[in-house]
Amino acid sequence: MEEEYLYFVPDYLKDFKCKMGACRHACCSGWQVSVPMDTYFKLLGMPCDEALRRRLDVGLRMLDRPTPEEYAFFNPRYDGECPMRMEDGRCIIHAQVGEESLPDVCRLYPRGIRLEAEGYECSLANSCEKTLELFLHRSEPLTFLSRRLPLAPPPLPGRSLHFGLEGLHRPLRLHYITLLQERRISLPHRLILLGFEIMKTEEAAKAGDHAAIGRQLSASSSSLYREMPKEGEGDLLYGMEIMERLVDGLDRHSVSVKDAGQYALDYFRAGDLMERYGKALARFEEHLPDWEIFFEHILVNHLFFSLFPFQDRPESFKDEYLSFCAIYALMRFLCLGCLAGEYTEERLIDLLAAAFRLIDHTNFERYAGKLLRAYGCEVEDVHKLILL
Repeated sequence: MEEEYLYFVPDYLKDFKCKMGACRHACCSGWQVSVPMDTYFKLLGMPCDEALRRRLDVGLRMLDRPTPEEYAFFNPRYDGECPMRMEDGRCIIHAQVGEESLPDVCRLYPRGIRLEAEGYECSLANSCEKTLELFLHRSEPLTFLSRRLPLAPPPLPGRSLHFGLEGLHRPLRLHYITLLQERRISLPHRLILLGFEIMKTEEAAKAGDHAAIGRQLSASSSSLYREMPKEGEGDLLYGMEIMERLVDGLDRHSVSVKDAGQYALDYFRAGDLMERYGKALARFEEHLPDWEIFFEHILVNHLFFSLFPFQDRPESFKDEYLSFCAIYALMRFLCLGCLAGEYTEERLIDLLAAAFRLIDHTNFERYAGKLLRAYGCEVEDVHKLILL
């Protein structure tokens, strides 16, 4: 009998099934998959036929500065696809020698496994189109539970805890999730309240005041209500200008969203900005009237998947929060700009999956908040950005 492990998971995990060759954009597309040293030598030495051996010999390259954790990578083909991908969309390693021979990143994706003080967690990345499809027509909020899975966790690096809150990460993240799911107020308003809560957490963490953290966790969502900052004349223009600068910079450095980003920029720049924005907004809300619920699921899932705001990096909660807001604003900007002309559910899913290939598989969240601040968008200005 296969051994099972206890995980804390979102409730949708039971409904996930990989689309395999039916996936429009395979998980390995536009992503330089790296492997650790032991996997590299395992792949080089495993028995296989001549065709697979040629692919491995040509496609598997050592990194310029290898480390035991990131030692080699699959060198993409001329068309950007993984050299192990067959014409029918499947992986040749998986097809010929079985799942157990895959690198952990390929075997587990889109599952993200984390080890917190409270135990193992497992959730799915938004960069997988099937994950997003599970959210598109779902109305009920995501919930989380403990579940045994026949999924052996890979070797996991130790956590770097920068704020002295070990054992409180999961309760705080679930507290933030509850706030994001407070549907009596708009999603932008929830994001504003999230910022206040995260700043309170950082203040308490720096002071070592665990009693204040306890008060946060016991507070009802209705008691956290604050008025939304008043929308001033030009605020929306300000937010659009910030996003144009951000997307313009991403286009120069991102394969995933380069075409989509340029398409959105071209759309908004082709005439009066506010007029074109208004038309795009009306079309988007006509086709997807429950867009706030869909975006809520995506943001909640990303918060849980990424361990936000307790990622393994010595960034301030302010920058982590600004990066989270940048994710929301990027989703809105791309959806409005790219779907103004033609809307289909497939285009919507493909667009957001591409955005999360950038967000999940690069250092986007490490620099997005700093970029916003460099553009003059501080926490007190972020309501102008998320009005989009």
